[in-house]
Amino acid sequence: MGRIQVLDTITANAIAAGEVIERPMSIVKELMENALDAGATAITVEIEYGGITLIRVRDNGCGMDAEDAQNAFLIHATSKIRSLDELFALHTMGFRGEALASIAAAAKVTLSTKEPQAEMGTCVKYEGGHFISCSPVGMPSGTIVEVRDLFYNLPARFKFLKKDQTEAGYIQTLVERFILCNTDVSFKLIKNGKTVLQSPGNCDAQSALYSVYGKEIVASCREINSVIDGITVKGFAGLPKIARASRSEQIIFVNQRLIRSKTISAAIDAAYTNMLMKGKYAFVILDVYMPFSDIDVNVHPQKAEVRFSNESVVYRAVYHAIMNTLSLESMSIDYSFRANSVEKTTSAPQASAVPEVTKKPTPTTQNQSTTVGKQIGYQNLYFHETPRSTYVAKKETEPTESVSQANVTEVDLPMAPKVVSQPAEEVSVYKESEKNESEKTESQGNARPPEIPVQDEILLGSREESLHELVSSRVIGTLFDTYILLESPQRTLLLIDQHAAHEKILYEKLVEQELSKQVVSQPLLAPEIVSLSRSDSAFIEENTASLEAIGFEISSLGDGEIAIRAIPSQVDAKNVRQAFIEMIDEWMHASKTRNDALILSLATAACKAAVKGHDHLHDIEIKGLLEDLATLKDPYHCPHGRPILIRLSEKEIEKEFKRIV
Repeated sequence: MGRIQVLDTITANAIAAGEVIERPMSIVKELMENALDAGATAITVEIEYGGITLIRVRDNGCGMDAEDAQNAFLIHATSKIRSLDELFALHTMGFRGEALASIAAAAKVTLSTKEPQAEMGTCVKYEGGHFISCSPVGMPSGTIVEVRDLFYNLPARFKFLKKDQTEAGYIQTLVERFILCNTDVSFKLIKNGKTVLQSPGNCDAQSALYSVYGKEIVASCREINSVIDGITVKGFAGLPKIARASRSEQIIFVNQRLIRSKTISAAIDAAYTNMLMKGKYAFVILDVYMPFSDIDVNVHPQKAEVRFSNESVVYRAVYHAIMNTLSLESMSIDYSFRANSVEKTTSAPQASAVPEVTKKPTPTTQNQSTTVGKQIGYQNLYFHETPRSTYVAKKETEPTESVSQANVTEVDLPMAPKVVSQPAEEVSVYKESEKNESEKTESQGNARPPEIPVQDEILLGSREESLHELVSSRVIGTLFDTYILLESPQRTLLLIDQHAAHEKILYEKLVEQELSKQVVSQPLLAPEIVSLSRSDSAFIEENTASLEAIGFEISSLGDGEIAIRAIPSQVDAKNVRQAFIEMIDEWMHASKTRNDALILSLATAACKAAVKGHDHLHDIEIKGLLEDLATLKDPYHCPHGRPILIRLSEKEIEKEFKRIV
């Protein structure tokens, strides 16, 4: 008796704050979403010491009257919905009514707000969940929320925060995400009194992209604008040359809500099939618009995920939107001896990194340690942390990518994404290598909204121009019996990897046969006996029909042995054993449950059958190879993502010989 107790409101709010408020970035996100819901067209975020000492979010939205300003701090008080039915057709960013209550439970909060028609505004103050005061205040229309001394009353939560500079970086990354999606809103970020980020809010997607990443990324991205099955997909698809080592620059919005989604990530991977090397991830910014009734946003405490009523339709819309955009592009590589890597930049001049000397004042509370080491570990835009020692500060490291990217070759993509076995990708939005990024514009002062510069030269032409260049070029020889050398009419030197080119030709033939079910087998003079592990042989027996569908004839001999009696016509009969084992291994461990898993493994078979480097090709063989290459859907990348063709302009060669400067 008496062991079950009802928690008081303050304690309950403090516990709830742990789900909503992880760090300063969480507060900025909630307040910016509220500002957008209020119809703001200009939002200013000010932070000091990583947002731990001060966060101030100012907007020019509709504001509130005195009664609403006070009720806004009550748990589950919201203006966004009235009933459960509205929750499943939500048009707003917020809806639970937890944000202000959770923030007020963990900090000192001042809310100042005024409606356009009101003569005076209202100022409401809370500290640690306790109501302090409500008074009139003079101010312009809109809302200002000040949050000071985050977690001053929760030292156990405070010790898990990171360095001020790192926390500020998370906030800057978040504001950048909002800029990319809300092009009709002007955002400004002020850090320690300096403006470090500003967007024009002119409804132009490229201007927003430029204000975040700079001109080089803008030049290497292609705008997406597609409508498929009632789903609108907008955004940018980056060319393969700006691919990243992680998914940190795969930014996904659904109805302008920043989320992470395995379904959409798998569609992105599929669209970039064979264009990227293993371990590389496409640069993609997507905003998916769909009927509000077709998504459930109430599936994650921080609204970081959504549930789709039909994942297959979303998958198809994203896949084809990206594919249709990239199919118009030439993917040949324009080589420069002095090529600089394209990295994320800001529009402001870069300041030299300055060691952090001044520390934020540590909030004082009972039994609180004076100095606290902070830990690292983060996931997408929503961070889950592993505790560190309180007093030992370790070097921050970026989590490693552990997931192979998906490969899909079917144009119609018959499979549903729900059967994708790819694990959820944990994605960083603020990498250790970028931790000084937020300091780049420290000395900029008040920045003006950037303008997009006019490009001097477009290096990559259309896909049609690139293919015409390929077939109209003159063969001038081979290099090391590995690379075919061509001179194009545009006075460009083309270098083609003969193995990669032949491999891609064979691969696309295998894929075409599988899709059209036009199988051509070649029987072996003597069956190839292959010994396998029990699990491998069981897997093959389960998938015998799939293997027969592409031209293999296999029978089990028992005790883990199988006999291969016929093989696809494209598979080299001299390397049956090795090609088959590698194909099965790739199939089993890459994606066991996907309908297209077998096609993924065909890359191995094509690789074994293709001509190799140092194989001497005669002129007629080279001509036939080039003609076949020009007919492919993607003649620029081998099945493993390596480049097939490299272009070197006359201008670049003359620069190296100092004929021009």
